[in-house]
Amino acid sequence: MSIAGNVVDTNNKLAIVRNNLKALLEEHGIVYYSTDDIFTLARRAWFLVYPTNGAQGGSYSTDAVVGQPINFNVTMRGDDDNDLPDGSVADFFVSVNGGGEIHLIGKSLNGEASCPFVPQNSGDVLHVRSMVNDWAGVNTDIDVYAFRYEDGWEVNTDDYTLVKYPTSATVNVIEVDEFNSDYDYANGIEVSKTYGAPQAAYIIPTILLDGVDLSDTGIHFSAVVSPMYSSSSGWACGICLLNSKTLTHCRDNKILELGAYPGKKGLKYSGTDHTITEINTTSGQLTINGAFRFDLWYDGSYVKAVIEHYWNGTVYYSYESSSLPSAIADMDTVFPAFMIYDYGGKIRFRDTLIEPWSSD
Repeated sequence: MSIAGNVVDTNNKLAIVRNNLKALLEEHGIVYYSTDDIFTLARRAWFLVYPTNGAQGGSYSTDAVVGQPINFNVTMRGDDDNDLPDGSVADFFVSVNGGGEIHLIGKSLNGEASCPFVPQNSGDVLHVRSMVNDWAGVNTDIDVYAFRYEDGWEVNTDDYTLVKYPTSATVNVIEVDEFNSDYDYANGIEVSKTYGAPQAAYIIPTILLDGVDLSDTGIHFSAVVSPMYSSSSGWACGICLLNSKTLTHCRDNKILELGAYPGKKGLKYSGTDHTITEINTTSGQLTINGAFRFDLWYDGSYVKAVIEHYWNGTVYYSYESSSLPSAIADMDTVFPAFMIYDYGGKIRFRDTLIEPWSSD
């Protein structure tokens, strides 16, 4: 028989097997779909031996980010409450902005099936539902953001990238098991540098290392911060928005910052002259090694900043303005960062949230 003949014969045999599998699944009430290949049909046949025990638990993020895969997960359990065999099939159905559903297959591993999906457009709303055989899993809506970063329960140094000036500056970035005595046993990240005035360190969420495009949105930057210092001769720490992460000076280009300083706290900025200038600060130094929530909102023409006690909500600083210095007005791209500079420099932080925002 020729090669072409062998191919036709093999395809005919596979079609017979595929039809037989469909008939078997139909006979026992096992769900399948017209797009299933022969291997998927065979995996569905596991439900003959390991029937499911009801609606399966699912887990989904509440939001997604353009271009970054989001995983949908569903638990795979049999009637005996044991994991279904690896490779068992779960079905996921995704619709975008109420459009037609996209059918995706997830294969179980260690009792959980996972299915990745890559959102395409900011502002989209994804509706996701899952099925395991004929048992419905979770239905949920997921908002797609232009960008987003949020710490989980565990804060990891791997999630952040250090940028410093000069490159010879000694900067230490470590994970600490206990954020501080007020924050119980939650972990955090500590950044510190050695004594040196013309030095600065910025630590940026790695996922945002290409910058945040603000041409269509503003930004909200929030974190729990513990101000510290390594020299009482002068120090500064807090959160900031850099206009460039390519540093040619310790106060390079445009920087908008919400910081803690000796004897004061509030908003400062620097422009191309590299000079630190106050926008608005108030007297009264934040308690060293305390825990405060820093919130900074910016959309190019408007800024708002709040510093409050992380737990009881006592407000230590609040300011907003729609009149910004020209040096930091209409920044089109920013790099959200935690900062330390001046003679000393030390900070701890956790619970980072960076998300789109608008003053409208």
